[in-house]
Amino acid sequence: MELSLLLLKQILSMTVMVLAGWIMARRGLLNCEESRIVSRVVIYILTPAALLDGFQTELDTNKLEGLLASLIGAVLIYAVFLGGTWLMGRGRRPLSAGEQACVVYSNSGNLIIPIIINTLGSEYVIYSCAYLLVQNLLTWTHGQVLLGGSRGLRVKTVVTNPCLCGIALGLFMFLMGLRLPGPVGGAVSSLGACLGPISMLVIGVMLAEADLKRAFASPAVYRVILLRLAAYPLLAALILWGMVQVWPGEVTGALTVTLLCAIGPSATTLTQMAQLYENPESGYMSSINAVTTILCAVTMPVMIFLFQQMN
Repeated sequence: MELSLLLLKQILSMTVMVLAGWIMARRGLLNCEESRIVSRVVIYILTPAALLDGFQTELDTNKLEGLLASLIGAVLIYAVFLGGTWLMGRGRRPLSAGEQACVVYSNSGNLIIPIIINTLGSEYVIYSCAYLLVQNLLTWTHGQVLLGGSRGLRVKTVVTNPCLCGIALGLFMFLMGLRLPGPVGGAVSSLGACLGPISMLVIGVMLAEADLKRAFASPAVYRVILLRLAAYPLLAALILWGMVQVWPGEVTGALTVTLLCAIGPSATTLTQMAQLYENPESGYMSSINAVTTILCAVTMPVMIFLFQQMN
C-alpha cells in the first residue's frame, strides 16, 4: 500500500511537469519540431546516462540474482504478450499492426526510470535494464518489421541502439567491478537525473499537439487501452507473482521494477518508428500513446497495489 501511494504521488508530481510542457506548447514557446530535438537528447544522452549510472554500484550475489529474475520475468512477460497478440490476430476482429505494437510495447524507459528512482531508489534502476534489454531487442527487430515491413529490419540499428549500448557498457563495468572516475561519474549521474523532468516536458508537448477529443471519441481505441493498461498488466502481475512463489531467494523488489516496466502506457518509440516508415497508422498510434499516457496515472498505482496484496 505504501509503495502504491508513493507511486501515485510521484505520478502526480510528474503530471505537473507534463502540464508545464503542455502550457509551453499551447503558448507557442515550444513546438513539436523543437521537442523532437529535445527527444534526441533524451534518447541519445539522458537515457543511456541513467542506465549507466544505475550500474555504478557494488557487485553482490543479491543484485545478480535480482537481475537474473528480472531477465527471466521480462522474457516470460513478452512471450505471453506476443503469444496473446498473435492469438487475437487470428480472431474475428484482429488487431492491426499499429494496435499490436501499442498493446505489446510499453514506455518502459524515459517514463518508468524516473518513477523507479523517485519511488524505490536509484539502486533499483539496475533491474529495469533487464526488461529494457529484452524490449529493445524486440522493438528494433519485431517492432520494425511490424511497422516497416521488409525494409524495417536493420541489424545496425539494433547494435547501435543507445539504450542497449548504455546497458552493455554498464553491465560490463558492473561485472568487472569498475567505476567511472569522479568527474565523469558525477556528470553521468547529473545527466541521468535530468531524464524525468525533460521527458515529462516532451510528453506535455506531445499531448498539446494530439487531438485528444478525437482520440477519446474513437471506439476502437478503448480495446487497445483495455489491453495495454488492464488485461496485459494483470497477466504480467500473475507471471511475476508466480515467480515470487517459486524463487528460492528474495526477488520481490526486483520483480516490482519489472512490473513497473510492463504496465506503463504504449511506447513512444513505436509511434516515432511508425512516422519514420510513413506507416498510415502513425496518427492513430499517437492518439493511443497520448490517451494511455494520461490514463496510466490511475492504472499503474492500482496494479502495483494488487501486486503487493498478492504477495
